[in-house]
Amino acid sequence: MTSSFIDSHLPILAQAPTSGIGLILDFLSTGGYVMALIVLCSIAAVAVMIMVYLQLRDDVVLPASVISQLRSLPNYAAKGDIRPLQDFLERDPSVLARLGSLAISGEYTSKADCVEAVATQAKQEIHRMERGVPFLEVMVTVAPLLGLMGTTAALVGMFSAFGAEGQNGPDTTAVAREIGVALRCTIAGLFVAVPSVLAHTYFARRLDAIAVKIESTLHDVIHTFFAHFEVHREEES
Repeated sequence: MTSSFIDSHLPILAQAPTSGIGLILDFLSTGGYVMALIVLCSIAAVAVMIMVYLQLRDDVVLPASVISQLRSLPNYAAKGDIRPLQDFLERDPSVLARLGSLAISGEYTSKADCVEAVATQAKQEIHRMERGVPFLEVMVTVAPLLGLMGTTAALVGMFSAFGAEGQNGPDTTAVAREIGVALRCTIAGLFVAVPSVLAHTYFARRLDAIAVKIESTLHDVIHTFFAHFEVHREEES
């Protein structure tokens, strides 16, 4: 019984994936050049989403080990040797490590100069991390417009079919086909735009959270660094 059940359902199971792929290809093939543009937009949007996600990971921007080391700055200052922390930050490739290394580099004679330099560098880092996010915002607008273009082109074909009256009246098959093309182009455009707007919103909020965390962390680092080393200079003088 089990063998006969498998034998009877095996052809259906074997055809299911092919049938699904065939439906997708059929859906995409009816939109013409407009559908091809929408497909290219969807591929580009997915690639940008992956790229932005990878460049905004915690281990790339805000590693826990770097945060822990920066918070241990008073311990290094108490020992009178901050060089191990500077070496650690120079070896770490993360954004926070680069900014933290600048903050405790000792290149600036005043706290205000250090804050200004770190803030300028932080803006550059945030701008670099934003790379790709504006593209998603563009896709939110462009994809539905491409869908509307395909819909408009299909409506032109539909009205042309109505106008081509023969012996049996309008070609209802052509009319139905053009209506299907119009609806598919609209669906495809929204299918690209909706994930793009969700991804853009998520990444924008993520960047805001990263900027706030970087600012608060470096503010504490700069304050602690100058508080300890100003005391040391006063004692040495």
